[in-house]
Amino acid sequence: MEVDNKELAKYMLLIKKITHWKVRDLGHKNLIEDIVQETFIKLFKQGFLEKNSLDTEDEQKMATAYIKQTVHSCYMDLLASLGINRRLTKAERLNSENKYENIKNDHIDDVNENELTLVETDTPEQQLFVKEAYQWIKNCYLSLLDKVSDQNRKTFFEAAFWQFSDYDMSLKALAEHLGYGSSNPTQELKRFVEKVSLCTQPHGVIVNNPNEQIQFLREQMENSKAHS
Repeated sequence: MEVDNKELAKYMLLIKKITHWKVRDLGHKNLIEDIVQETFIKLFKQGFLEKNSLDTEDEQKMATAYIKQTVHSCYMDLLASLGINRRLTKAERLNSENKYENIKNDHIDDVNENELTLVETDTPEQQLFVKEAYQWIKNCYLSLLDKVSDQNRKTFFEAAFWQFSDYDMSLKALAEHLGYGSSNPTQELKRFVEKVSLCTQPHGVIVNNPNEQIQFLREQMENSKAHS
């Protein structure tokens, strides 16, 4: 369906509201407009605005959850592009409560593990959404992986989809490391992720960066268990 200007204005207002809430560091307030624009463009190009709606309460919750995630991603990408922060390696995260490090000042408060959650699971409905999102991703992934006959390709998809952050190497290097001799493993993974996302989208879940999204959902479920 096409999105009219009135609906686009609603999405833009929601994106602005979420971005203002997310960017808590006063030194980053000048980045808000860039984050808003990048988030809107990203969602528009993905077709998210056409495929989703803000008409009902449930639809608003699902849309808000994904927009929060996209704002977070665009925020982190912008900070990295400006040389302000970088994502910690797995080894570094073992000795830190943060996922990101400020290159100049060790770390910044607004990317603290507890503050930059993508969907705050402080209500039963939000906790349920996180669990269901994780399960839909897993179900769709397994269904599509079952159609892959090449065992080395399966092994590569498994590692790249679920544990890529555990490997300190590029996708091409990872494919070679796992014995998968593809000329373009990055493109193959992209196509596979797109198929998974097509499967999950009817349930309000869009997959574009599986390893990071899955890690986030797992952390939210663990946090929910810890506080239950």
